[in-house]
Amino acid sequence: MEPRRLADGAQGVSVALPAPRVWLLALRPFSFTASIVPAVFGGLLAIALRGRFGVPQFHVDLVAFAVTIVGCVAIHAASNLVNDFFDHRSGVDQPDNFGAVNVLVRKLMDPVHVSIEAAAAFGVAALCGAFLAVRAGDAKWPLVGLIVFGALSAYFYTAPPFSLKNRGIGDVQVMLSFALLMIFGAFYVQAHALVWVPLLDALPIGMLVVDILHVNNLRDLPADRAAGITTVAIALGESRAKLVHDAYVVAAFALTVALVVFGSLPVWTLLVLLSFPAAIKLGRAVDAIRAPDVDPLIVVKTARFHALFGALMIAGLLVAIATTPR
Repeated sequence: MEPRRLADGAQGVSVALPAPRVWLLALRPFSFTASIVPAVFGGLLAIALRGRFGVPQFHVDLVAFAVTIVGCVAIHAASNLVNDFFDHRSGVDQPDNFGAVNVLVRKLMDPVHVSIEAAAAFGVAALCGAFLAVRAGDAKWPLVGLIVFGALSAYFYTAPPFSLKNRGIGDVQVMLSFALLMIFGAFYVQAHALVWVPLLDALPIGMLVVDILHVNNLRDLPADRAAGITTVAIALGESRAKLVHDAYVVAAFALTVALVVFGSLPVWTLLVLLSFPAAIKLGRAVDAIRAPDVDPLIVVKTARFHALFGALMIAGLLVAIATTPR
């Protein structure tokens, strides 16, 4: 896939311009379900909980709902690009490990182009956040705090001086950013209510989004050890890290059942139990990992399971909303 070139008449030089497919590839769109699911779930959860647990009655704002999804995907894309930029610069991603999917490692883009695309993604996220803050009126300040935290989290997940991913706390950051706070933010955009229930209801999806990172780190054990970085998978070792994957999946199902019993999730969200056979299949695939001989699609498979579980959870909310008298 050769980059196109634009002539710079003023300077008399040519500047490589990646093809549109390369710009899209750099965003890693296959991963976007990790931000779409919480954005949709949070908005629908607010609707499902109207009039309960301190959530006021409100009119659904479909425009804000759509902008929230776009904003969450944009900040996710920005985080992906920043991650590729700094993992390439630090040498974590190399042609002989799974970092070879990095567009910089593959020489499909150069760092300037990745930086420009990351800035554009941050810009889209900022515009969405500004729109939602203005639309929230006097209730905007909690939302502003969430937006600022999300932007800083997306950047410093990989970027120095914090490099959260490389210090063994990436799992905590992902739970906060892609589960608890993203779901709560989408909830707050609709309900404008500071209540604790959405944070509990976010936990099942949160377990599985963290599992995506965990399986990624399990896959990358040899490369991460060579790079001298710290992850939970490295600290535990291959065998125990596989058990943590199992624990995340079991916790997702168990928490869903408990939250239904508690009453904060509608009974229809038990549709997630239909994904149990897929969980068993994924568990066998993870257990089969023997570094460095690893299924190259294991992280994609984990992300697909998160998407399936999330889609069933969302379907359960939709059925509950449709069948509940208002």
